[in-house]
Amino acid sequence: MTDLFFPINPPTHHELQLIELIRYKAFPPEGGKFMVHAINTDYNTLACVPFVVPSPYYEHIKRFLWRHQLFMGVEKRRDELALAVGLCKQTQCYIAYLDAIIEGLFIKARWSEFGLDWRSDLFDLYLVVDYFVHGHKYNQGALWRLNNPDQILEVIDVTTLDWETFYAASDDSDAIWSGSSYQFDITNVGEGDWQILADAAANYLGLINPQVKLQKRQRGHQRATSSNK
Repeated sequence: MTDLFFPINPPTHHELQLIELIRYKAFPPEGGKFMVHAINTDYNTLACVPFVVPSPYYEHIKRFLWRHQLFMGVEKRRDELALAVGLCKQTQCYIAYLDAIIEGLFIKARWSEFGLDWRSDLFDLYLVVDYFVHGHKYNQGALWRLNNPDQILEVIDVTTLDWETFYAASDDSDAIWSGSSYQFDITNVGEGDWQILADAAANYLGLINPQVKLQKRQRGHQRATSSNK
């Protein structure tokens, strides 16, 4: 199960820099396939030859990349935002985890002969875990398996799941976190929105009182303002 290699410790600063150097962009499908560009953010140029992926993956990849880039955006602004306690570490772990998942998909794309039935076992398992467990940390997967001993996620056919209903429910529940409010494009996020996204990430990760630090910062700012008068 993919949660079994969810990192216990966050990546190093250098590892984060390497991950954040690359931004992926998926383009709408044409002729049964779609393209994904890996863009070097330092130079705004392609980092490698574009990946060709079967079109059934498009909706999944679009939402996956939104989540990956949301976490990276929060991490990039960690010194500017009021983050819930524990969010920084978990965000970094998710960045490394999602990067490993997407790399597995693109390695498959690079070395596989393209066809409409082409699948990535690793990415499919990620999707199944997302569908049933609603989270990817090891403790979440272990608890789900304990409560559902008769279901084996590894043997579930991802193509048989009702993704239309699943994603519609996700959008209805929290359109900001799901990305639908921004058309799943991180470049549509205004700088003033990042605190909202950070709090949405904290809620997704089950962190308690995501506004606690924000309230403390506001009180500190009020005291500083008063002392300067």
